[in-house]
Amino acid sequence: MMKIRGIRKRFGKQQVLNGVDMDVNDGEVIVILGSSGSGKTTFLRCLNFLEHADEGTIDLNGTHIDAKTAKKRDIIAYQRQTAMVFQNYALFNNKTALENVAMPAIATGKKTKEEAYALAGELVDKVGLAERKDFYPSQLSGGQQQRIGIARALALDPKITLFDEPTSALDPELVGQVLELLRTIANDGATMILVTHEMKFAYEIADRVVFMDKGVVLEQGTPQEIFEHPKEQRTRDFLSRFTSQLSA
Repeated sequence: MMKIRGIRKRFGKQQVLNGVDMDVNDGEVIVILGSSGSGKTTFLRCLNFLEHADEGTIDLNGTHIDAKTAKKRDIIAYQRQTAMVFQNYALFNNKTALENVAMPAIATGKKTKEEAYALAGELVDKVGLAERKDFYPSQLSGGQQQRIGIARALALDPKITLFDEPTSALDPELVGQVLELLRTIANDGATMILVTHEMKFAYEIADRVVFMDKGVVLEQGTPQEIFEHPKEQRTRDFLSRFTSQLSA
C-alpha cells in the first residue's frame, strides 16, 4: 500500500500542488482526471521524484520518504519500487526495442544482463512486438514505441506504475492498441496510477477516480460515483460532455 500525505510543489510564485493526500491499495487502478494546469502531471512526477516536492511524505511498502529531508540513497531505494510511462515514450534512440526494455533493469541492479535480456524478450512478446525487438525507435510507430515504453516499465517489476497520459501523443488509430495493453496489465493485478483524458477508458478500467483541480484532490470515488453522481460543480462541468453520453 502507498500512503501519500501533504504533497506541495511550487514553481516560482505559482503553487502547483497544494497538499495532496492519497492512499493507493495493492492491485488498485487509480485514474486521475482534471483540466490542464490542475497539477496531475506534476503530482506524478513528484511521486517518482522526477520533481522534488517542497513538502510531503510518501510511504511505500515500508519505505518512508519525507520530501524535505530525503537523502539521495533514500530516494534511490524508493525509486527502485516505482516505474513511470511518459507521454513522449522517452526511449533511447540509439538502442533497439529489446535493449530499451532490458537497460533499466540492468542499470538498477535488479537483474543480471542475461536475466534482463531474457525478461525483455518475454515482455516485448507480451506487448505484441516480438518481431520488432531488433528495431530502433525511429523504425517503430508511436503506438509501438509506447508499448515498448510500457514493457520497459514492467521490466522493473515495480510495486506501483505511474502513467502520464500514455496515449496523448498518439494518432487516434493507435490509441486503442495501447489502451488494450493497459487493460491487460490492470487485469493482471498491477497497481497503477494513470493520468488520462480517455474518459470512456477511465470509466471502464478504474477502481477509483480522482478529480484534481487547482492542485488539490477535489473529490474521488468509484467511476460510477464520479462520472454519474459527482458532488462538485467543477467536476460536473469538466465531465459534462461524457456524462451526457452516458445518459443518452
